[in-house]
Amino acid sequence: MKKVVLFGDSIFNAYDGQKDTDRLTKALAKRLGDAYEVVNISVSGACAQDVLPRVGSLPACDILVVEYGTNDAASWGCSAYDYQEGLESLIKQAQKVTRASDTLVLAPSMPDLTNPEMAAAYSLEKLDEYVDIAQRDAGKTNSFFFDLTHKMEKLKDLPSFMIADGLHYSEKGISWLADVLADQINKMA
Repeated sequence: MKKVVLFGDSIFNAYDGQKDTDRLTKALAKRLGDAYEVVNISVSGACAQDVLPRVGSLPACDILVVEYGTNDAASWGCSAYDYQEGLESLIKQAQKVTRASDTLVLAPSMPDLTNPEMAAAYSLEKLDEYVDIAQRDAGKTNSFFFDLTHKMEKLKDLPSFMIADGLHYSEKGISWLADVLADQINKMA
């Protein structure tokens, strides 16, 4: 059985507006089937640099999936330099600790910019910059990369994939994200 570790923020924790849930973990496990064990070690509200002290406690795994950058790219997040340094360090340390044979790095999640609060906190320009950083860091660490930002930007009716806050995923969004992750993981296997 292959072990998949999800290491991200509230997007991977499937925050539902009130609390973190296991919706994504269960949905991904169902899609991957009995050949995989899915473990979620995500930290809601965190930026890449915030979780560096926790990397040492990650379990060994076959596939590591890293999803940080959504909070980093917010107006209250961190500079591009700090994101780049934090993400690269996080990936390198996590690969060493988990001994993962494969790592998948996701670009930041795309907020619903028609939501006034999200439009005030995020810009397409900054998200694009953070996508480029995530892609470069994936390359530097011999990781697979998936551009979640631009994949979401192309979705018809993005707000239906989100809960009312415009950032976290609805049931439809969780189902879509689980499909995306399962597809990417199966391509790596």
